[in-house]
Amino acid sequence: MAKRRRDTQTLDLLRDFTPAPIVERFDDEAVKAFSIAARLAKAITATFADADMDRRQLAQDMSEFLQDDVSKHMLDKYASSSAEHQISAVRLLALVAVTEDVRPLNTLLKEAGLIAVPAEYEALLRRERARELKEKIEREEQIADAAWRASRR
Repeated sequence: MAKRRRDTQTLDLLRDFTPAPIVERFDDEAVKAFSIAARLAKAITATFADADMDRRQLAQDMSEFLQDDVSKHMLDKYASSSAEHQISAVRLLALVAVTEDVRPLNTLLKEAGLIAVPAEYEALLRRERARELKEKIEREEQIADAAWRASRR
């Protein structure tokens, strides 16, 4: 039988398709550091680099978000792994909200085995958890049925 030739004229729409990640995070090597604080500082630095605005604008937008004063100088300290200043949870939230980049938060949450996902996926997560519980209950029911049948012999 003759070997079929591959059609080179038709585009393969899925060949180069890579779905967007559900959980946005930095590559482990990009935030590799000796401590949690240093990893977070690297994540903040990367977020600043990827942001569509400079640190002065970020500081201004974060100040507006928080209704509190955030300076460029303070942002520089948050990005420094050698500085004694670490970003607070509230300011980290402001950074995530202003840049729309959840990766620094996920860098921190990874240490606790957690992730931040978009709120739109909450219903799907609840559904999957319900399915897991349902399967567990069904297994328990099967075990109880087997025990009942065994005791009747």
